[in-house]
Amino acid sequence: MNTPQSITVNLAGEYPIFKRDGDKLVRLPVRNAGRRYSLTSNVQTGETYYLEYTDQEEAQADLQKAEWEAGAPKREIEAERQADEARKFEDALQYQNRVVAFLDILGWKQAVLSEGNHVVKMLGKTLAQLQGVTSHFNSLRKLLPEDQKWPGDPVMTQFSDCLVFSVESNSHGRDTLQNALLILTSNLIQFGFLLRGGITRGHLFHDSGLVYGPALIEAYELESKVASTPRVILSKELSLEWGGREITGSSPWIPSDDGHLFFNFLPPFMGNPFFTDQKLWQNRLTPIRELILSKAADSTCPEDVYAKYEWLASYFDRVCDEHPGFDLERVTELATHIRAGMRDAKA
Repeated sequence: MNTPQSITVNLAGEYPIFKRDGDKLVRLPVRNAGRRYSLTSNVQTGETYYLEYTDQEEAQADLQKAEWEAGAPKREIEAERQADEARKFEDALQYQNRVVAFLDILGWKQAVLSEGNHVVKMLGKTLAQLQGVTSHFNSLRKLLPEDQKWPGDPVMTQFSDCLVFSVESNSHGRDTLQNALLILTSNLIQFGFLLRGGITRGHLFHDSGLVYGPALIEAYELESKVASTPRVILSKELSLEWGGREITGSSPWIPSDDGHLFFNFLPPFMGNPFFTDQKLWQNRLTPIRELILSKAADSTCPEDVYAKYEWLASYFDRVCDEHPGFDLERVTELATHIRAGMRDAKA
């Protein structure tokens, strides 16, 4: 009989019984009491038979059985822990009334389709920045006991070029959201990217990577159907609530021409009056001015994409006009001239 290539399964069925004797297999008339057997199939001949365990295999099986039985208490504890986690997860699957922002990184698709090692590095650095911000906010939850929450209870989820950020519907949540938007816009602008988004309030479930609810759909529709330009806008309800006080150039939320309030991201620290250093303002706005001018001169920038930078230029000039003491240079007129020259050169 040939030496078998075997697959071992549990003992079952009526098959001949063999034991090893050196390199040979010896047939046994009956099973030996107290011994283990494996059901073995010879893939070359198609024979199936029981093969008696050797003494070494018996010892190994006894050891594995003892280890398995010794581990029973730990398995029971782990099973209880997993069941408890499952119960907690199921109990947590309830909508909360939260403020949620759906954010999209403008220019991401165009950058991804571009070629060049520098583009790969830029995209990687950008995603690393976003992941760092996401990890920061989500780690806040882990620093406190389960029955406590960080002020505002911020949660962030990132997928590709989109971000979902939600907070509790209170003043802590509003302030945390505004700070997060300032961090995100500051990090993205240095890589030439802008944010567009919609913010609303309503029923939402959000726990790290899991997010869904009517409020998310409404925020997405605000971003995709209403915002259009590189701005993060508020729903009508939040506009009335957050924009109720007198709005100035230093307000976190300022009106657009269409009446929607959007996040005032260009002034450093949202125009906080305590930050009046001229160099601080110029360091914040000069790279944005250069970004606008570079897009105006870019013959590969489609007109529909450049329209977003025209809006940004108008917003930039508005900030310059509202803060005349910082010697900020307006940009729209120069950008328009550069763009016209680029168009004439292509014609």
